[in-house]
Amino acid sequence: MRRPRRTALRALIGCGLLAVPSATAGAPAYAVSGGTAARRGGAPTAAQVGAAAGRVSARQAQLGASRKRLSAASAQLTALQTQAEVLTERYDQTLVDEQRAQTAYQVTQTRLAAADQTASASQRAVAGLAAEEYEGGGGAGSTTAMLGDADGPQAYLNGAGLSQVLAQYGTEALAESQASQVVAGVFRTQAHDLLLAQQADLRAAHDLKLAIESEVARQRDLVRAAKAAANQVATELAAARAHQEALQAARQAALAAAATEQATSATQQATAAGSPATQIQAPSWALTSRASATQGDAAANWALSQLGKPYLWGGAGPASFDCSGLSMEAWAHAGVPLLHYTGYQWVEGPHVPVDQLQRGDLVFYATDTADPATIHHVGIYIGNGMMVDAPHTGAFVRVDNINWPGLMPVGVRPAS
Repeated sequence: MRRPRRTALRALIGCGLLAVPSATAGAPAYAVSGGTAARRGGAPTAAQVGAAAGRVSARQAQLGASRKRLSAASAQLTALQTQAEVLTERYDQTLVDEQRAQTAYQVTQTRLAAADQTASASQRAVAGLAAEEYEGGGGAGSTTAMLGDADGPQAYLNGAGLSQVLAQYGTEALAESQASQVVAGVFRTQAHDLLLAQQADLRAAHDLKLAIESEVARQRDLVRAAKAAANQVATELAAARAHQEALQAARQAALAAAATEQATSATQQATAAGSPATQIQAPSWALTSRASATQGDAAANWALSQLGKPYLWGGAGPASFDCSGLSMEAWAHAGVPLLHYTGYQWVEGPHVPVDQLQRGDLVFYATDTADPATIHHVGIYIGNGMMVDAPHTGAFVRVDNINWPGLMPVGVRPAS
């Protein structure tokens, strides 16, 4: 075992039943004093240990629900952040388009100003022609008719005869005047519509950007709150679990102390009667009382299913074990009740030589293999010289070779 020699009392109790963890915040304090476990007001009852286990289960359920809510909130935040990135890119595109629109508007305004100047020059040229015609003696007749025609100069030109009017009034000036006015009107409308459309798009994109940023911030707050709630429940679960373990350990310590007192009393009586004080004899079991090979397989297989669970003084599952707690639960699953103590398990079935062990048989270790009173460890044999055991504090349920120092020459096949 590679363990230091224990005192007789510690070896009798076996696998750490007297160890009690220090009380955590919010959990009652327990102590072992004078061989008895004492809680303020008495040792914990089975009902109290069960209630503590119920609180642990409730906190575990709460933690699962909290983590589920946190996961959902985080997923929604991720989706919103992705959506925000897409909309931000669209917003950037709209900004670029608006800047282009502003540039186009400015260019159009320049063109509009040039068109207005051209139209004004054309109108002045036509007016000059009219003035020259009037001053040259033509009077206001034909020119006035041309300018005053309800359908414009072109209608007059069409009605008066093209060749005569072109020679007399300068058709190029009139045509240029009309074209300049039309171009100016087109530029004016185009610049106005373009600017209004881009400004509307920019306002819509800006509003959408603000909305999605607000939603992302709100969801981020929800995730932060969900995370804080999950952390709080996790803290409460740790406290509840520590409380349960303290209650369970204190109860096991009290039971072990009572067993110790009984063993001490029996030893004193045996000594008084003249029998050796340290001898623990197995009863004369009938061969028919041995557990079957099927039961042994069931115990061994169940023990193997517990690999990796942590060692805990006084632990009897389902989350943690000490050595005798593991063997007790393994054989309970095979239909054979055992007591949670190596000293009692040593006499709870017929002894079997080590070279005749079957799967499920119990193997024992002592500081003095000639003295069963010094037994301190037990494992469940699984065949081929191997066993499953819960070795010591800080370790986990594992598979070990049975050839450790202190191996008792016989094992136990629990009685059915």
